[in-house]
Amino acid sequence: MLPTKAQATYMRACPAQGEGFYYIPGTDTCLRVGGYLWAEGYYNSYTDYPPENDDTYSIATAGVILDARTETEYGTLRSYIESRFKWRTSDPWSDRPNGTEIELWNAYVQFAGFTFGHAQSFFDFYANANVLGTDPGTIGDDVRLNLFAYTYEFGKGFSASFSFEDAADRASGIQPGDPSIPDVYEDYQTGNRFPDMVANLKYEGEWGSAQISGALHLVNASSLLAPTTVTQDTWGYALQAGIMFNLPALGEDDTLYLQTAYADGATSYLGLQDPSGSYAAPDAFLGVFGLSKVSGWNFTASLLHNWNEKWSTALFGGYAAYDFNNIAAQAFYGASGGVNYNVGGYLAFAPVKQFTVALQYDYTFNEASDWVPTAFSPALASVSANRVLLFVSRDF
Repeated sequence: MLPTKAQATYMRACPAQGEGFYYIPGTDTCLRVGGYLWAEGYYNSYTDYPPENDDTYSIATAGVILDARTETEYGTLRSYIESRFKWRTSDPWSDRPNGTEIELWNAYVQFAGFTFGHAQSFFDFYANANVLGTDPGTIGDDVRLNLFAYTYEFGKGFSASFSFEDAADRASGIQPGDPSIPDVYEDYQTGNRFPDMVANLKYEGEWGSAQISGALHLVNASSLLAPTTVTQDTWGYALQAGIMFNLPALGEDDTLYLQTAYADGATSYLGLQDPSGSYAAPDAFLGVFGLSKVSGWNFTASLLHNWNEKWSTALFGGYAAYDFNNIAAQAFYGASGGVNYNVGGYLAFAPVKQFTVALQYDYTFNEASDWVPTAFSPALASVSANRVLLFVSRDF
């Protein structure tokens, strides 16, 4: 049966915006509706694993994507929403019971170079590329948060962005340099007084892309003696450089990511992984002489190779180290800092388009530098963690 005139109008494609876009009837707005289904099965283990924690858990995820675009005299007005509806049997490295989660992954508006809403941090570049699963265990920055940003396109592949981003998602806390003081709080971080300021300079070309990122993060602590007052403010910062190479000589759509970052008083930008929860690095330590910031650096890499249209492999890894920079904290916490590294990879099979079955493994290691046992130190000098993921996805 041939389509009626009304049906033809309703199904009118919007090719200028790309495949899958259709005009909303009676408007100049093009809409694409998409999504995905994920089924994930995890196996966890790490040194001295608590017996009450779950060795295995699973996640079922339904993702829904709505992408609406309207052409205006000032450029494209875009509204993008991506929500994830999940059923989990546990959190990673925990004993949490079954539960339903709704996660707003992206929700932003873009217009005339501005971005408003909940989106990927403009600091990020590598951002766990070529790593599968809801709970990736790799080192490196991959954060979505509320932000207000502006991007200027210079042309010839160059662009620059400046963003105000919610500091609540970047606070790693402030610990007392002397945790033995009676009646102290575990975290002296006060409320967020100023958003993080993030900027980047990016280039995209046929050979790949590159980005330099920077962030300023306000570290503010309450007083040791009067917790309702602020005793000191100081600015932390992070710098990052990343490059991505397209490798058509190896295979179609093959890529190599290389990235490194340095942080001082802004440790969340290092993307440290701590499955045991015993090797967390705060933004700073608070003592009688004020704040001392924690500093650190990382390096990450990821290689994706497509053997053919159906088989692909990825290898990824990262190394990070951090320093407490505080002699008192070192004595009480039994460490001068720490080391964290992660390696892993997957083998994926896609028998048909937009359907993938993959097996992924990753190994994570944490170590306290110059470790000595104290009342506040980690129980062990180091721990290691293994994780295996069976991942099945269907995109539409």
